[in-house]
Amino acid sequence: MSKPKAHTRNPKDDGNRLTGVLTGLVRTARRLRGSREGVGAVEFALIAPVLIVLYMGSLEVSVAMSVNKKLARASSTVADLITQENSVSKADLEAMINVAESVMTPFRSDGIKVKVTGISINGAGQASASWSWQEDGTKPYADGSAQTLPSDLAIPNTFLVRTELEFDHQLLLVLPGLSDVDIRTLSMKKTYHLRQRLGTEVSCSNC
Repeated sequence: MSKPKAHTRNPKDDGNRLTGVLTGLVRTARRLRGSREGVGAVEFALIAPVLIVLYMGSLEVSVAMSVNKKLARASSTVADLITQENSVSKADLEAMINVAESVMTPFRSDGIKVKVTGISINGAGQASASWSWQEDGTKPYADGSAQTLPSDLAIPNTFLVRTELEFDHQLLLVLPGLSDVDIRTLSMKKTYHLRQRLGTEVSCSNC
């Protein structure tokens, strides 16, 4: 009985097989390199976070600018109403808070701070507080205390009404990769000076 012949591996066959595998991989790599499928999705995934941040940032900045303009308008409106009177009282000045909040509409206005000061300027051009009031009912400046004015407003023997409005605006910041959004507080302040419309000054009966 004859023995079966032992099968021997031909190194040349292994080399041919390896060459065929490498050739297939090269062809696949070339095909993938030339494929444009899914490029749009990848580009969108890379660009979308940046676009979202730019959109949110521009929106928040535009809102902050609008609030700042509203605050300036509120300050001028309060001064304009007060200077139309010869005399005001604390009740009249308290009503100015509602006026300022109305001007700030439709933006949030809770927490707005209002200061109103009657400033007398003597013959030497030195300004001092005749009376003052702020939203909590107290006097922010002592009567007779020196006040700083722009040089073009320090006209001797005149009277000014100064309104100071302050407001803290919440600015929302969104950055990719952060677990929470960041809220920054922008402290805004607007000051407005206006001369009285009637008489020589605006007095406050119980300030």
